[in-house]
Amino acid sequence: MFSNRVMCALVCAVGFLFAACTESTSRMVVDPDLAAMEADYIIFGLTQNMTHDGIREFVVEADTAFVFQDSTIVLLRGNVTLTAYNEDAGTEKAVVTSERGRLATNSNEMLAEGNAVLLIRADGRRIESYELRYAPEQDAIRSDSATVMFDGDNIVEGTGFNSDMNFERVRVRDARTRGGAVRF
Repeated sequence: MFSNRVMCALVCAVGFLFAACTESTSRMVVDPDLAAMEADYIIFGLTQNMTHDGIREFVVEADTAFVFQDSTIVLLRGNVTLTAYNEDAGTEKAVVTSERGRLATNSNEMLAEGNAVLLIRADGRRIESYELRYAPEQDAIRSDSATVMFDGDNIVEGTGFNSDMNFERVRVRDARTRGGAVRF
C-alpha cells in the first residue's frame, strides 16, 4: 500500500500536470465606455500645436483623443489642457484645464467641459465653470454656465462670462460679489 506521503506527492504531481496543461486566457481590461466608442482613431497622449502664419497660438493636450473620419470634431478625454500664447512674446497668457473637451478641427474652437478652470497668467485671476468655450477666430473665451471668478481675495459669481483673449474686458453676467472691490 501507498503511504500517505507517496499518495500526497502523487496527487500534487497530477494537480501540477493539469495546471500546466490548461490554456491560460489573459484578457485585456478595457473601460466599457472606451470599448463602446466607435472612433476611427484613438490617440493616447495627444499634444497638438495650433499655429497661425507660423506663430504658435495655442497647444491642446489630452490623455486620450477620439477622431472620427466623418466629423470635424475630436473628442478629448482626461486631463484636457489648452494653453494660449501671446503672439508677440510667445509666453503663456492663459491655461484652461478640464476633464474632457471637444476640438473642432475646421475652426480650432474648443469646448472644455467638466470642472473647467481658466487661469489668467498676467494677473493670476482664476475663472471656474462647468464649461468654457474658446473661439480663436473671435479672439474670445466665454461660458454660458454658472461662473465663479477669483481675483485675489475677491470672488465674483455669475451666470456666465465673456472675455477677449487679452483679458482686458472680462464681463461676468448677472455678477454678484463676495467681499472687496472687483476690477473688470
